[in-house]
Parts: sequence; C-alpha cells; structure tokens
Amino acid sequence: MSVNHILMPSYWGREVRHTHITQGSKALAVVFPGRNYSAERPLLEYAAKVAKEYNCDILLLEYGYQSARVDLQREQMSIIVDECKSAITSLPVYERFLFISKSMGTVIAGRIAEELEIQKKTSHLYLTPLQETIPFIRRSAGSVIYGSIDPLFTEQHSREITNVNHIKVYRMDDANHYLEVGTVNESLAILIVIINLYHEYFRDALKNL
Repeated sequence: MSVNHILMPSYWGREVRHTHITQGSKALAVVFPGRNYSAERPLLEYAAKVAKEYNCDILLLEYGYQSARVDLQREQMSIIVDECKSAITSLPVYERFLFISKSMGTVIAGRIAEELEIQKKTSHLYLTPLQETIPFIRRSAGSVIYGSIDPLFTEQHSREITNVNHIKVYRMDDANHYLEVGTVNESLAILIVIINLYHEYFRDALKNL
C-alpha cells in the first residue's frame, strides 16, 4: 500500500491536497466530504477504512474552499464539481468506482458520475443526502443511509426513492443529519450498525469485479 498526495491549484487561491491510497486495485473508492464534514470525520473515516479492508484504492477529496478556510457560496458548486473531476481524471483508469458521499457531497458525487459518463460502473453510498440529490439517486445504483429526524432529508423525501429497485434505503431511527442520536454511547451503537451496512455495500458493489 502506498499513500500519495495530489496537489492541485484551486479557484480559492489555495492548493488542495487530495489523498490517493493505492493497493493495486481495479476499484477506486472516492470520498466526497460534506459542506462542513471532512473526510477525517467518523462517517467518512470509517467508510474509507472499510474500503481499505476490501482492498480498494481510495481517493480522499478536499474542496478548495475548505483548504482556504472560507465559506462556500451556492453559485460556486460547479467549481467544486470541476475541480473534483480534475482530481479523478488525473488518476489511472479504474474498472469500478465507489462514490461515498456525505450531505452536499452527495450532489457533487451524483453530478460527477453523470458528467464523466461513468454511471454504469459506479456504485454510490449516499450518506444523509439532500433533496437536490434525489434525481441522481433515482438514476444510480447503491445505498442511501439517512436519519429519521434529519431536517434536510425528511420521510417525504425518502418516499420519493423507496421504490427505486437499484437503491437500498436505510433509515436510522432518531438520528440527525450527522447520524447521531441522544448520547455518545447511543451514537456509537448507531455507528456500528452503519459500519455493518458499509460492509454490505462493499460486498454488493464489488461482487462482480
């Protein structure tokens, strides 16, 4: 296994530092952070650890505004999409992609899979998606995990994807937008359930590779 850092210029005037972990795999797991949820936070950190257990190569993305420590403006979303596409296309060609995304990152992941025309060889793990992600989910394969008290993705939104036969939908009862619940111990118990769902996701996504 080797770890390389991909440095690229960014619209925000600071270099971004993407992390590429290689294990000689034909599959690349790409981690798309949330707006204020980096790849080092638990939901994404453990997803990447599970990806490593399944011998995937891994790309941990960093957004330019995060590197510059500034706020993101809504009209700048397309810039993030373009910069992330540049990072992905700078790598060798992979046979399979696993896009692991959180919140705002679910929109970015959905757009990139379609714009790079790799949707047919991409499996998505959408964590706490947004309403804007729903059209991408409906055209995707993979899994969705959301919290039942997440104000950004409600039960009504969930019903819009319930009957999409190529997507598995999991609801974490009483969990918020961070998939956390009332106490630390309860949140850790939820995290263990989620990690088990990660294993299921990777087994499904890689079974024909």
